[in-house]
Amino acid sequence: MKLPGGAPVRLLALVGHALWGVVVTVLAPSGALSDSAGGRRIVRFWHRGVLAILGIRLKAMGKPLKAPVLIVANHISWVDIAALGALCPGHFIAKSEIEAWPVIGWLARQAGTYFIQRGDRNASAGVAQRMTEALLRHQSVLLFPEGTSTDGREVRPFHARLFSAAIDADCPIQPVVLRYPDAQGATHPAAPFIGNDTLVNHLWGLLRARGEFTVEVRFLAPELPAGLSARALANRAYDVIAAHHAGMQEAPPDGH
Repeated sequence: MKLPGGAPVRLLALVGHALWGVVVTVLAPSGALSDSAGGRRIVRFWHRGVLAILGIRLKAMGKPLKAPVLIVANHISWVDIAALGALCPGHFIAKSEIEAWPVIGWLARQAGTYFIQRGDRNASAGVAQRMTEALLRHQSVLLFPEGTSTDGREVRPFHARLFSAAIDADCPIQPVVLRYPDAQGATHPAAPFIGNDTLVNHLWGLLRARGEFTVEVRFLAPELPAGLSARALANRAYDVIAAHHAGMQEAPPDGH
């Protein structure tokens, strides 16, 4: 539900919510937010609060698998993290630039996010190892294998390297389709975080968006890694996500 008040009021609410997150994180034992059931409940609550303040309704279809699972999704906005985190918190894989974001970068790191330098093969190998270790500890990992956000009209090909973690941990992959439909079923113009847009500018656009809009999260049937290469797994996940995404784009807004 969208909170009352204009963009300045909701911005203050978001700042307060972020500061509450800082206090809870500082008081929590090291690793508790990602490694304990109580900590994961707090993370889900915090992400749901972000969506409520932004006026974004969360609509989940299907169910996330219980950990350990590698969840892979198409990527439209930084809000994707709040949407997935509200439903199935785990270790997100994020680009290293996010680590430098004020407050949010620190919160993400404390909640167990693994940051990766794009284009660095050595960094990818290290992150893949950390992903494998998390999965072997019966924790979930959440990955956006396009490697960048899009305008929501199509799904870009997936990078395959990090899919090796599911093979090494012998755990399933669950594809997920994300959408932010407007009244006509197209992507809501306030949702995509692309190009040279800055976090501050995009956030202000979300706060000023008229009315409430929805983020749809569709959990699809899992894929098992047995006998497949990382590239084959990535291609299979891409095919099923792209197919469902195209079908949802063609369906009427309330006809899912």
